[in-house]
Amino acid sequence: MSGLLAHPPTEAELERLYHELAALGAPSVGRNRPWPYRPRSREALLALAGEMLRYDPRLLSILLQYLLGHWATLHPLQLRISMHQMRWPQALLVVLEFAKTATSDAELRYMADYLCAGFARVDPAERFFLDAERPSSRMAQRALGRNLQAYSRWGFVGHEKPIVDVTTKRTVGRYDAQTRLRILSELAATTGAFSLADYLAAVDHAISRQQALVDLRSIPNLEPTGRGRGARWRARKPRTTPRGAT
Repeated sequence: MSGLLAHPPTEAELERLYHELAALGAPSVGRNRPWPYRPRSREALLALAGEMLRYDPRLLSILLQYLLGHWATLHPLQLRISMHQMRWPQALLVVLEFAKTATSDAELRYMADYLCAGFARVDPAERFFLDAERPSSRMAQRALGRNLQAYSRWGFVGHEKPIVDVTTKRTVGRYDAQTRLRILSELAATTGAFSLADYLAAVDHAISRQQALVDLRSIPNLEPTGRGRGARWRARKPRTTPRGAT
């Protein structure tokens, strides 16, 4: 295996990673277990954590919360140097995409843009979390065909939303445009007519009302009936040619 990882992380190695991240101020609890790694800086540790992230969904919220609270202490160039040693630098870029969505801090967004510069998407696309769930499981079936924008931006498929706030358990993440189109098509096919509120509920209220209206108006075969908040949307009925017309 190329990259920073010598092998898929063991439970003991993940416990050591949580321990090391907690020492930096991350919201994690671990144990000082033996492992084969010697990261020489917090940036190198974050790059290693980014590699392990694909094997452990719990790390997504831990890394996001750490970045949101401690980004100003990082050395962006050193982090980029460490990321170039990763097998999957895009994994850490997914965390940065979530961070950009979760913050209104312009400086954090500028730093994230710098860290992302020059990296290509994974191609062909891969599931973000490796062996996270069985393809035939109920959870996998429920998530089939749904992808969050932060994952798709870097060539991954994933629906797991990270927790931004430990106290409120608030999550962040919105579906990508292709997934939202699929959700709209399903609503039109299964409900006959639906409201803007129905659509917002279907996408977990992760987009604004303005974006929801843009989505609705972008589909040619949907038409509104009524006006204002009481308007409902349905599939446009095909036009019929009058009998005898040429």
